[in-house]
Amino acid sequence: MTEGQGIAIVTLTRPGLQTALQLAHSLSEGTTIFIPAGLVPRAGAGEGDPFKVVPYSGPLSPFLGQIFHQYRGLILVMAAGIAVRALSPHLVSKKADPAVVVVDVGGKYAISLLSGHLGGANELARRVASLLGGQAVITTASEVQGLPPLDLVARELNMSVWPAASFTKVMAALVNGEPVELLVEKPLLQTLEEALPALRPRPLEACPAGGEGRAGIMVTWRRLLLPGPRWVYWRPRVISAGIGCRRGVPAGTILYALGLALREAGLSRRSLAALASVDFKREEPGLQRAAGRLGLQLLTFTPWQLAACMERNPHLKRSEKVNRHIGIPGVCEPAAILAAGEGELIWPKMSYRGVTVALARGR
Repeated sequence: MTEGQGIAIVTLTRPGLQTALQLAHSLSEGTTIFIPAGLVPRAGAGEGDPFKVVPYSGPLSPFLGQIFHQYRGLILVMAAGIAVRALSPHLVSKKADPAVVVVDVGGKYAISLLSGHLGGANELARRVASLLGGQAVITTASEVQGLPPLDLVARELNMSVWPAASFTKVMAALVNGEPVELLVEKPLLQTLEEALPALRPRPLEACPAGGEGRAGIMVTWRRLLLPGPRWVYWRPRVISAGIGCRRGVPAGTILYALGLALREAGLSRRSLAALASVDFKREEPGLQRAAGRLGLQLLTFTPWQLAACMERNPHLKRSEKVNRHIGIPGVCEPAAILAAGEGELIWPKMSYRGVTVALARGR
């Protein structure tokens, strides 16, 4: 679902309010019922309950625009046509819009209207239908045909999908009954076999000749060419970058050095999981900004942790100069390994303008 908090229930009529109250009593805390200002709830509604009843004024569409991205899910107790017309000016994309479920005032049907897979509207519709004793209405093509919701599977496996435009073509091929290839890095093969057995995942080395006419998914952290226009990458976030730097090095220099390391290692930036360094660099502005620009967590480790990692991995590079300055013979390589959960060092230390970078992959 989107980054909003809680569930908002919006209704227009008194019968709709009764359905909304029934739902709110069963949903988790953080639910808010919005009603027209002239619609007074029954006495005591909401008192002592884990939900709020809040009046709104003015036309429905502008009001929905105000709250649209404040909640992770919206339940609209009204006719589907009213909901569609009121929401249409505020739609962005299935990646950004919240889950929207439309419920008739009698509670007989819960329609997954927007963001069925990624936003969680399909799941929310089933939950609402169960609570009201009604029927969930799901129209997502893959769900109707009993096919795996690939976008949801990718998200659950913490993999980014790129390019998005081609992913639509892959889903279209799946829905139309065409074979969809699933080629996977060997360490992840079992995970994908469990998640998508119907697609019969194969090792990446089995990339078919003449695959440009097919549709498929390539699950890899490497920079490899896609076989054709109906292929997408699933990028698992498994690469940690250990960073060592002088004080005051700007974020741009760190990002450039990291980019060089990734290109030379043949690895995708989209598979980065974290940046890592020694703990007294935690407040280094350049490191913080670099992590922020990449949308990554900055992990730091004590000198003792880094030194212990180097003892366990005697092949790591050691620098007397670094040892004299900070008391340990290396930062970027052990930091990368620790951030990757004692992972495998796949790109050793490289230096660029006062920045050192090493890359490790989680096992």
